[in-house]
Formats: sequence, C-alpha cells, structure tokens
Amino acid sequence: MKVLKNIFPVLIILLLTIPGFAKKKPKLLDEEALQNKKVYTSVEEAMLNRGSVYRLNLERQKLSKLPNKFEKLSKLQELSIAYNQFTEIPASVFLLPNLQKLYVQGNKLTTLPKDIGNLEELLELNLIANQLKSVPGTIGGCSKLKILKFGENQIETLEAGIGNLENLLELDLFSNKLTGLSTDFAKLKSLKKLDLDWNQLESLPENFGDITSLEILKLEKNALTALPENFPNLTGLKELKLQENKLKSLPENFGNLKQFTVLKLDHNNLESLPESIGEMTLLTELKFDHNSLTVLPESIGKLDKLKSLDVSKNQLVSLPQSLSGLLELEVLIARENKLKSIKGEVVNLPKLKQLDLSINQINDFRPNTDQLSKLEFLDLDMNKISRLQLGFKNLNSLKHLNLGSNEISDLPESIVGAKNLEFLNLEGNNLETMTKKINYLNRLKTLNIASNNFMLIPLSIGEISTLEEVNLSDNPFYKWHIKQIKSKIKAKSLIM
Repeated sequence: MKVLKNIFPVLIILLLTIPGFAKKKPKLLDEEALQNKKVYTSVEEAMLNRGSVYRLNLERQKLSKLPNKFEKLSKLQELSIAYNQFTEIPASVFLLPNLQKLYVQGNKLTTLPKDIGNLEELLELNLIANQLKSVPGTIGGCSKLKILKFGENQIETLEAGIGNLENLLELDLFSNKLTGLSTDFAKLKSLKKLDLDWNQLESLPENFGDITSLEILKLEKNALTALPENFPNLTGLKELKLQENKLKSLPENFGNLKQFTVLKLDHNNLESLPESIGEMTLLTELKFDHNSLTVLPESIGKLDKLKSLDVSKNQLVSLPQSLSGLLELEVLIARENKLKSIKGEVVNLPKLKQLDLSINQINDFRPNTDQLSKLEFLDLDMNKISRLQLGFKNLNSLKHLNLGSNEISDLPESIVGAKNLEFLNLEGNNLETMTKKINYLNRLKTLNIASNNFMLIPLSIGEISTLEEVNLSDNPFYKWHIKQIKSKIKAKSLIM
C-alpha cells in the first residue's frame, strides 16, 4: 500500500503531461471569424457564458476592478476596458492565453506590469491617455505586436526590450517626456509609422537610420539639435515632421529622402541647407520658415514639381536666381527676412498665384512680370521701396496688392492696368498725388491711402461703384476738399 501511495502522485503528473489529459489552449479564431462573434458588453453576462466569449467591451462603465476568475474567459481575443477607473491592469488579464487586442486607454494607470510580456498572442495594445512613466523591457515578449499606442502619458524611459518587437508596424509615443532612445530602438525593422511628436528628445540614436521600413515619422516639437548621419538611409519615408525643434543643420545626404511630397522643417535653427536638397524632386510643398537661413542653395531650382515654398522668418539677404526654374510654383512666401533686391526672372513664374515679400528691406524691386498673368496676391508691406517699377499690364489676375509702409512718392498711372484689383493698400508712404484714372480700377473694394501727404485726391474715386471701404485718415487735406470727398465718395465705410 505504501508503494502505491508513493506512485500515485507521479502517475497524476504523467497523465497531465500526456496529450489529451493536459489542458489544451483554446483555438484562435482568424480575424474574419472573430468579427462575426458577438460583442459582450456586460461582465456578468460574459462570466455566465464564458465558453463562447471572444469579444468583450466594458468601456465607460466606471470599473476599477474585474471579477474573480476573470481568467476563465480563456477564449477571449478582444478586450476593451477603456475609459474606466483602473489604476492598474488586473493580473487576471495577463492569464488570458488568446488575447490579441487589449484597449486600456483613458484610465489612471501609473505602471505597466512586467507580466505584459506573458501575452504572447497580442497584436494590438492601446494605453493612450494614462499616467505611465516607463515601459518595461518585458514588453518584448509580445513578439507578435503590430500596433502599440502609448500616446499622452508621462513616459520618460523605454527599456531596451522594446527592440524585440520585430513585427511592430505602428508605434505611438505622442506627448510624453522622452529625452532619448536606446540603440535597441533601431531593431524595430518592420516599423512603418512612428509618432514621437511633443516629447523632449534631444537626440536620436546614431543607428536610427537602420529603421529603413519607416514611411511616416513624426518628430514635431522636440529639442533635436541634429540628426544622425545615417538618417538619410530612411529612403522609404513619405511623411516627415520636424518642425519646432532646434536643428542647426541637416545631414549632407539629406536629399536621398526622395519620396517626400511634403517636407516641413519650420521653427528650427537651421543656418544652411545641403545642396542635395535639389534631389528631392517629388516635393510639392516645402516649409523652412522660422529658421536662421542666410542663403538658399542653388539646387532648390531643381525641385520642378514644387507648388508651395515658405521660407519666411529667416535671415535671407537674397533669393537665388535658380528659383526661376520652379515653373509649377503657385505660392512663394519669403516674408520677414533681410531681402534687399528683387529683380530679373527670380519670381517671374507662370503659375505663381501668391507672392509675399513683406517685412524685408527691399529698396530695389524690378522683377520681370511678363509671365505673372496668374498672380492674384502680392504683398510688399513694410519694405523700403521708393519707386514702383512693375509691368502692371501683365498682372491682369491681380486682386490683392499691399504696398503699405514703404517710401513710395509717385504712384505710376500704369497701376490701372491691374484691372481686376479688389484690394489696394498704400498706407504709410510719401504720396501726394494719384492718377485721375484710378476709377479704371472698377472692381476695387478696399482702398487705403491713410498716412500719406495728400492734400487733394481725384474725386473720380467716387465713380468706383464696387468700393466698400476707403481709408483716407491722417492726410493733410484742405478743409474745403474734405466736404467734396464726403459728397462724392459713397463707400459703405469712409474713414477720414
């Protein structure tokens, strides 16, 4: 009998290890079969039907815990406990062998347990809008993960194990407190979309360019001062956000990133651009505003598909003549620089619709205009122009002309050639006279000639029936002429 008693426990262990006696892991359903399963929304109902529960949605139920034996829902593949009051993920969740989708966003989690690595079947994990400060390296045990979302937390560190997520396609770390990434991060060789916007990153690992699968990379509003030398290896990039950093330069081979259609590098400290920028020939929109650029490379003229170029708020003293090669350009914004001269073919572009050169130091403005028939908006406000030398007859699409705050003393009669003009601002110049043919501008809606030296103005202005606002303030008009003005000019708003 004693022998039998000793043998009995051994037999039990052996029987449990023999297929058919050991507890089997439930069979996983494929995505199509899973989507056809009922979505349970009551934890009580789910516990009563645990043999048939594959999908459970407990969102917004003010839950802070799950019932005992929750792990008995062994067939569960999709679980949402989002927007509740959990301060930690219940331990029973990590015992669900088939769990593929776990949504815990909008709770009060402060830590992510190391047990997260037990969920070997996990494909998607959403932890957005919690209070997490770190991510344990054990998350690398979730080797099948494809989508991982940690946005809007307080994460300061990512442990090295995250690099083991070799199937990860999308990683969201938006609005956290990351100051750096480990070299292990570059092991994410399947990653296509990475959102690191609104962090505190001062640098990227030197091997960051090894993530050659990347198509979308968001790094807006960080503290980056430079990019790794191998950054141009990310040749699959189609979208890149780098605005509001502290970049001073770009890698020499930056132009290798040829897939971009839109590139935004505004709000940095860029002092120069590499010549290789001209190799990015698919670009249609390019933004370099709010930097410290003093020159633009001549190669920028090779971007023959470019439609919009914004280089405002830099330190540019001139525009390269090669800009004349941008035959598809529709918008050119170079306001708030130190430009002194614009002449020749530099802005004489056949498809240009908007040209903003305001707040510069331009005293020589003599561009050719024979190809500017589509120009609708021209802003030269706050420069040092004393003489207008424009071929207005070619500007037959021009609707908005801002010449305010210059030093213009003579307005050429040829201005009436811009027959479609609707807005004309001449405020803050040295004008004393104006052509009597001003009424030829018979579509004009707004006329501002405030703060000049007019004693008399042509009363033919009153013949422009479309006028809505006329600003004549701060001029030394004869008193008797003021009465004439009020009698003849019947704009909806007449400002004296």
